[in-house]
This record gives sequence, structure tokens and C-alpha cells, in this order.
Amino acid sequence: MGDEIKGFLGEDWLRYQNELRAILASDIELLDSINQYILSNTGKQLRPLLCLLASRACGGSCLKAVPCAVAMELLHTATLIHDDVVDEADTRRGKATISTLYPSNDAVLLGDYWLAKATEVLVDNEDNRVLKAFSHCLAELVRGEIIQLEKSQSMDTDYDCYMSIISKKTAVLFRTAVFCGAYCSGADESTLSAFDDYALHLGLAFQMRDDILDFSPESVTGKPSGQDIREKKITLPLLEAFKSSTKEEISEILQMVRDGKVEEVSAFVIRKGGIEAAQRVLCDESEKAVKALGTIADSKAKDYLGRLALKLSERAV
Repeated sequence: MGDEIKGFLGEDWLRYQNELRAILASDIELLDSINQYILSNTGKQLRPLLCLLASRACGGSCLKAVPCAVAMELLHTATLIHDDVVDEADTRRGKATISTLYPSNDAVLLGDYWLAKATEVLVDNEDNRVLKAFSHCLAELVRGEIIQLEKSQSMDTDYDCYMSIISKKTAVLFRTAVFCGAYCSGADESTLSAFDDYALHLGLAFQMRDDILDFSPESVTGKPSGQDIREKKITLPLLEAFKSSTKEEISEILQMVRDGKVEEVSAFVIRKGGIEAAQRVLCDESEKAVKALGTIADSKAKDYLGRLALKLSERAV
């Protein structure tokens, strides 16, 4: 579906790609080679897609939205590079992480570089409201990471805390990308509010799906499973499993999480129906995202936004 959307965006997507590569061009050989490695292993680039689709859905030109799309991809990639350092991850999307190929200090600096470039793109935009949205996004990302680190030590994550973390670490990027795209195309306040509601629920559903897939075999997802448990993260499937558990069971499982017993915790989640319950919550968030688009004028871009949300509601495992 991603390729279909890129085809629909046509010249705007090509302009985005060209501007992304141009802003990262460097006369430092090491920096340039690392940047090229990252660019050759990009993921779905969902955030810039959302930015440009929101711009199209508002009927405006994407010319002003393209720099925002570039900034969102730069910011997102910077957070991934930093996350891989913190999590000591060996691979991402099946490829060696930068923190594996180079010393951690170098990886942190590279993440900082991509973040600085994102800021540079937006400063050139010279729109105060876009800059404020970006600054808020960055602050929320850091807050979410700190809360998650704190909870991995205290092991007392509850449902509200989980929702707060994924709102800050994942949904805020979706909200900022969609806001920038719609705002740059002249959307009024009621339209911006509708898009924000859409992006919030889409971002929550996206992270929930990822958390559910973490309990799936590597043969199904193509990436190592159980990483959240290894990092002592309590996510939606486990929280749903706790709902039908005794205090003694919960205490026992939390100790297993502390000890990194992936297979035992996964078996517990499956036995308690945590996957199915989490899938229902995911579907609810996906439906809320689609519903939020109700006041937006019909267009092919809007249709793609709705289809992206529905795609997330498909059974994860």
C-alpha cells in the first residue's frame, strides 16, 4: 500500500526524497557514508507519507508541506538511532544498527546530526506555529522515553501510564506530521482538530500493533520477538492479561519480566488471552481514527488515510 500511496503523491514524493538527500549531503566522507547506509535502509516512511497526504486532503499544494515531511523523517530517524543506543539493539529492519557498526558515541552524534538537520529544515520554513509543533513533539518524545526508562525500573506500569508513554513516544510524531501537512495547506481550526484526533488514534493503534507483534514468532514478523520483555517494558498484551489474573500471578510474572524470561511471559500472555484482548483495543483505536475523518471533505487522499487506519486493524498475529 505504501508504494501505491507514493505513486499517488507522484512529484511531491520525489520532491520529498530529493530534499531529504540534499539536506543530508556532506563533504565529510564518514558522515556521508553513514547517511547513505541509513537512507538505503529506510522503512515505510509513514510519517512523511501522512504529512503529504494530509496536505493533499486539504486541497492545497504540497510545496510547503514537503520540508515538514523531510523534518519528520529526520526527527523520527534520529529517535531510532538514539533508541538503538539506549536499548543496545543489534539490528533494525534486519540490518545492523549504527550503534553496532560504530562506537555508541558516534551513533549518538549521528542521531544529533539528523535532529539538527530537521531543525535546520524547519527554521528555513520560518513559520512559528510549525516550529512550535516541532518543539512540542521533541519535548514529548524525550518525556516519553524518560517515563519508559523509569517504569522499566519500577515495574509499575498501568494502563493509563502505558497510554501516556505511547502517546508521547509514537502518536506525537503522527500528530505533528499530520498537523504540519494540513496546516501548510491552509486548513482551518476545526479541520486541524479533526486531523489531530485522527493522528492520535492512528498513532496509538500503530504502537499497539507493534507491541502485539512483539509476542509473535520471529518467523512471522521477520524480526526478533520478546524484545519488550527483555527491555522490561510492560505493554498492552501483558496489561490485558493481568486483567484476569490474581495479585499473586501478577507478582510472579513481573518477577519473570525482571529476569527476562521471555518464553514464560509470552506463554502467560497467550494463556490469559492477552493477545486477543489487545487486538480488540487496537481495532477500537483504528475505528476511532477512521471516524475522526468524517468531517473531512472526500478525496482520494482522505481515502488513503482511512485505509491506512483500517490496515492497522487487521489481525496482528
